[in-house]
Amino acid sequence: MKEREPSRYLRLGVLIPASVILALLAGGCAVKRPPNTTQAVKESLPAATKIPGQWTSQGASAAPVQTDWLKSFGDPQMEAIAAEALKNNLYLQAVTTRIDAAANIVTQAHSQLLPMVGVLGSATYLGRYNQKGVRGQNKGRYNASSLLGSVSWELDLWGRIRAQTAAAQQELAATQADVQFARESLAALTAKTWYLAVCTRMLQRFSEQNVRLKQQSLDLAQTKFQVGEVQDQQVAIASADLATAQSQLTQVNSAYEQIVRGLEILLGRYPSAELQVAETMVSLPPPVPAGLPSQLLERRPDVIAAERTFDAAFHMVQSTKAARLPSISLTGAGGYMTNEIYQKLALRPWIWTVGANLAAPLYTGGFLQAQVKIANDNQRAALALYGQTALQAFGEVEVTLSNKRFLREEKQDFDAVLKNIEQALGVEQTKHRVGQVDLDPVLQLQAAELGAKTAVTEVQYELLANRINLHLALGGGF
Repeated sequence: MKEREPSRYLRLGVLIPASVILALLAGGCAVKRPPNTTQAVKESLPAATKIPGQWTSQGASAAPVQTDWLKSFGDPQMEAIAAEALKNNLYLQAVTTRIDAAANIVTQAHSQLLPMVGVLGSATYLGRYNQKGVRGQNKGRYNASSLLGSVSWELDLWGRIRAQTAAAQQELAATQADVQFARESLAALTAKTWYLAVCTRMLQRFSEQNVRLKQQSLDLAQTKFQVGEVQDQQVAIASADLATAQSQLTQVNSAYEQIVRGLEILLGRYPSAELQVAETMVSLPPPVPAGLPSQLLERRPDVIAAERTFDAAFHMVQSTKAARLPSISLTGAGGYMTNEIYQKLALRPWIWTVGANLAAPLYTGGFLQAQVKIANDNQRAALALYGQTALQAFGEVEVTLSNKRFLREEKQDFDAVLKNIEQALGVEQTKHRVGQVDLDPVLQLQAAELGAKTAVTEVQYELLANRINLHLALGGGF
């Protein structure tokens, strides 16, 4: 029985510390969960601010929001341009790298929960002067060397490391949502710039036609002046109208070149103004459903990113509070070690050791308290920014829904104006062919027709751009 005593004590010496460790781990503080979306929105907005159950703008459908909005325009050229921008835009590439950085921060934070394993090694040679034996050999020279494997592990009793890891994970989720919103924003910007270029290209043609009309009017005025039908004042006015039309054409040409160069930069191309755009704009797609305001909070990437940033700040408050509490670390090492004493005593050089370290902050000059206050301030700021982001998102949807109705009404008015002018022009052209009127009223109506076509084209672009803005505001993806 006596021979078994040491092994029993050895088992007790192992089991008791292990039981203590397991009890400490089981009793450690759990990481608190941040408020859900409903609670976060309620806390972030003023008490008097209520989110309605439906959009307040007229004509908004509450059906689920559609995805893949790029294809809804039925414009393969625009889709190809947007795809090229998403592939080659350098700013987007720079933003995307933030995901890898955020993922590495998560790994860095989580690694603190795991044991740290390493190797420690050293070697020295010690000798003393004038130490020789009877045969002349040197005495007093000794080796000292060690090669140890070491393990250290901090017990996360209060959840400091787990809360820090949770914060890093939420920051990663926020970064991923930010990148997704950047992708959607780039696709929307590219599509709008494409249609702006197409619109400006159409305005170029109208301006060129207007210059030709003004030249015809000047030629007609000069002819009438030569035969005494008009005074020189009318010739001067026609000449001024031509100069104005030429100036407008120059401005449109300059604007078109700048727009194309800007689009080429978005695509990652050299801005040479050589990109060929379509000759006409596509028709406005059918109306799209807008869902419900509450659904926007869980769908739109920038709102999701703001919420995840608040969640990260929430976890950092718990982490900084836990940093004020004592920490316990376990250490262990084992391996080969030899020195002068071991050599003298002829002891075996293999050793092992285990231990535990306790660290409790007593006085830090207010550093830890300041960390907690900073974390609380950051949390309040993140909550306020989340509420502001949500309100901004609601506002963008409401504005684009309202603009859709007003722009449609405006286009109907311009279409009616154009139709009436075209009817009047047809009548005047018929009169001119039969000799009832000269060319002057026909030229005036043709100029009015170009003005009406310009207005219709511009409002058509505004409708397309507003539809793209609506898709971006709804966060439906592409």
